[in-house]
Amino acid sequence: MRRINRFAQTLLYFGLGSIAAGTVCGLGFSTNLDSGLRPSDRERLRRLGVSKPLILNSISGALIRHGDTPKPTIVFVHGRSANPMEVFPLAEVMFREGFNVVLWEHRRAIGYGQQAIDEILGIVRHIRADPFVDKDRIFLVGFSLGGAMVIGAAAHDQNHEIAGIVADSSYANLKRATFRYLTAFGWIPSFMIWPTAFVTFQVARAVHGIDFQASNPSQWARHVECPVLLIHGSNDWRIPVDHALQIYSQLPCQKHLWLVDGVGHTGAFSTKRYEYARRVKEFFSESRCILPQ
Repeated sequence: MRRINRFAQTLLYFGLGSIAAGTVCGLGFSTNLDSGLRPSDRERLRRLGVSKPLILNSISGALIRHGDTPKPTIVFVHGRSANPMEVFPLAEVMFREGFNVVLWEHRRAIGYGQQAIDEILGIVRHIRADPFVDKDRIFLVGFSLGGAMVIGAAAHDQNHEIAGIVADSSYANLKRATFRYLTAFGWIPSFMIWPTAFVTFQVARAVHGIDFQASNPSQWARHVECPVLLIHGSNDWRIPVDHALQIYSQLPCQKHLWLVDGVGHTGAFSTKRYEYARRVKEFFSESRCILPQ
């Protein structure tokens, strides 16, 4: 009888702990833990080039542009719990190559679906009116969650205003990626996490309105018409490489997949800086776009 009581007590504690953990994770699902841009970061942005403020409904940022002739322009989308400085090193290189760049951040909760997609499409529509932006050569580059969102934006680009996208380390399925995070990237056995995951999904849906069934890049990929370059590290333990393979298999458009050996999550540029920039520039060229002189 004593053993039975101990077992029942263990189950009770496990259940209560799962509910508590799932509730915390669900409530924090859309919370950006990044502290934002520091004064030194803003100074680096200011020194890069002529900056035109970009202030829309839920975002703030800048179009950093060349001021001679209309140039191809890259809208960068950073990952979760990050800020524009995550993508700044690549943006800096591409600006030196002759591209305008757009760097921005959210002013509210992180989005995983239509809200985030609408924000990106809103930026694209907004910058098309700038006289120094070539409206036929606007590209998107996203890291991690940002990579997922640029796939979603391209899928919903009904007016064909996006010339091509680069998605680095994107997940294919939001629920599957979340479950892996909850298992501490595979360290905790799956059977122990299911109760916590169930509560997490329910709370995130109820509090933040996240639709896990309609927020998956592998589904969005089927509707993408512009050229796509997927980049993923072979040693990515946060979002395993099979996510990239799943997205790639669903794309009906012109597509390229660069699997980077020995590289982890969003680590391709920092470890293969020259090759990364070259591949991105060549991809934009192959997308029937005239590169800056």
